[in-house]
Amino acid sequence: MLDLNAGATIVAVEGDLELEFRDHALAWLGGAVPCTSIIVRDGEHFITGQRGVMSIRASRAGAAVLIAPASPGKAAELRELVRRTVRRLAGVVARSWRRTA
Repeated sequence: MLDLNAGATIVAVEGDLELEFRDHALAWLGGAVPCTSIIVRDGEHFITGQRGVMSIRASRAGAAVLIAPASPGKAAELRELVRRTVRRLAGVVARSWRRTA
């Protein structure tokens, strides 16, 4: 069982993996929430969409898994990109309004 942040990457380096997790938004319901189960085949990866506890089981002995934590810088970069885009779009709209007025 691992507690992973959103955006963490799980890679099946050797062998297949079974990932099990519950929807984090419904965690307050406890065991009443059904588990989601995903199979990650050898060489494939899965990126977590939300923070939560995940169970990882290997399909055979000797399987290998690589877990790369989410990069906190990526979220800041995305926020900055959205902020600049909104600012530019607001400038375009303001200029078009001035031209029509």
